[in-house]
Amino acid sequence: MKTIKSLFAVLFALLAFSACEKDGDKIYLQSLEGNKLIATANRVELNADLNQEIVVSLAWTDRTLQISDPTVGTTVTVVNYMEASLSEDFSTTVSRTATTSLSIAFTGLELNSLAKEIGAVVGEENKVYFRLAGTTGANIPPVYSNVISIDIIPYEMDMNTGIVILSNDQNENLGETGVTFYSPDADGIYSGFISIPEAWYHILFKEGDGSIWGTSGSEGAFHLTDDLNNSLQNMWFPGAAGCYYVVIDTQAAEWSALHISSLSVSGLTEESVSLTLDQANNQWLATFNAEAAGIRTININGQGEQYNAETGDGSGTATDIAFATNGEQVSLAQTAGNITVDIPQAGECTIRLNLYNPTNCMVSVEAGTVEQPGGGDSGEEEPVAFPESLDVVSYSTGSEVILTTLYPIDNENGVYTGTYSGEVRNQINIVDRTNSVWYGCAPDDNSQLSSQDNKWNIWFDGSGAVTLTVDLTNMTWNYTAN
Repeated sequence: MKTIKSLFAVLFALLAFSACEKDGDKIYLQSLEGNKLIATANRVELNADLNQEIVVSLAWTDRTLQISDPTVGTTVTVVNYMEASLSEDFSTTVSRTATTSLSIAFTGLELNSLAKEIGAVVGEENKVYFRLAGTTGANIPPVYSNVISIDIIPYEMDMNTGIVILSNDQNENLGETGVTFYSPDADGIYSGFISIPEAWYHILFKEGDGSIWGTSGSEGAFHLTDDLNNSLQNMWFPGAAGCYYVVIDTQAAEWSALHISSLSVSGLTEESVSLTLDQANNQWLATFNAEAAGIRTININGQGEQYNAETGDGSGTATDIAFATNGEQVSLAQTAGNITVDIPQAGECTIRLNLYNPTNCMVSVEAGTVEQPGGGDSGEEEPVAFPESLDVVSYSTGSEVILTTLYPIDNENGVYTGTYSGEVRNQINIVDRTNSVWYGCAPDDNSQLSSQDNKWNIWFDGSGAVTLTVDLTNMTWNYTAN
């Protein structure tokens, strides 16, 4: 009985299917139609300046499905891929880029990466073939467009070297500084030394692929972003000029700055010799009196302050500085290592610690003396000319905010005054815009102005309106309650 019921069910299904066939013709899908592929250029020579620019676009007519009854629609999705290869029959390495529109555009960086992916020779003209592949499913053979070719000259992207770019309060790109940081493993982690001429110095950082890194405005100091939509701002150094060891980690999207405030050398003479920063050449040097020529073993130690995402730009963490040999060069180390130098003569000599090249930091000794660099540890810097006004600025919010402006009451002697009644009373600098000098206070005297590397931020107490007075001749400042 059960078998008879099953037979009736099968018979019923067959009859129903037959009835459907008689109601009308079958509707079926045919293969995709091919379409015409065109390009906006037939030759492209690439370089780093074109990384962010569109260098070539490819477009094509709409792919359609052939349906036996044109009055019936279909929900089948066509998936397109732009394919590229060095062989016209696409028998060698093929790059495939998915696309959902009727065109695709390549920036210089994208096209350079594509060319290298398929094996194009850097610096030479390579004929690269393109075609559009479309399919309606994973197991459906693709349909191809016509094949076109573009002559492409790719370039070698240097992902070992990053370039420091000068910026300002308006986050502008003011051009390359000539300072570079180095990533030995080309992994996006760069390091190097930089001597900055003023407190709160602004920079951007450019990688070999054209990526521009700056501060993530939504996260604050020492947090990085290369996304313009992520409030990208410039990176700023803390309120002390001088020499910094910088690590830029694009993987962790953070950077750090170790301020080297002092260095000394032992082993040259009976007493340690203090080094002075030559800011313009990013090197430390000192003159000493050698007892005799020959090979000597020295140690280099110092003091500094570490700034990073944890400390912010306010107060750095006190850090010991030490150098040691690293192959044929020297580098920062946990403890000072023995460094061998060749003293050329008895008498006056000059020792140099040159930090300009991040891949070749060297210590050398030369005969004779050199003129000691100005600034740094050699005394207070004075303005070239008294400015028309002075800005009183605070960095307590993480960026520069002008609290008030001081105007001269004694032009001849550089005395300025002005009033202020706001709530911010700390992390203050007095800025001479004319001569690009940022004044803080001496570490041991808040009333004494200083533009030196070891200066502190100015602060004052109380609330309500005050009158601020600055004397650039005697390098002092004071405030009185109104």
